[in-house]
Amino acid sequence: MFKFQKEKCTEETTGTIIKKRWNGEVWFLTVEYIVNGKRYKKTEQLRYKIVKTYKVKNIPIGIRSKASLEKLNEGDSIRIKYNPQKPKKAYMPDNEGLLLK
Repeated sequence: MFKFQKEKCTEETTGTIIKKRWNGEVWFLTVEYIVNGKRYKKTEQLRYKIVKTYKVKNIPIGIRSKASLEKLNEGDSIRIKYNPQKPKKAYMPDNEGLLLK
């Protein structure tokens, strides 16, 4: 989601993880949340934070990273920020970091 879209997501609710999926390269979380009695689903790729950078002299040759939400599983709760005008437009604010793919 682009920054200008996130800025419109001013309301917050709690969603439930209904699916955690590995596609062979990266993890995806699908969350279900309810706004005004209507159910919505949102899927996001897990984002990663750099834990360590490996260098030879001053040349970076690799990194070790960790997903900010890796310990969450199906059934766990997570924060959802959504656009009150269009509740389908939402994101997981705790899923911060870099996309690996």
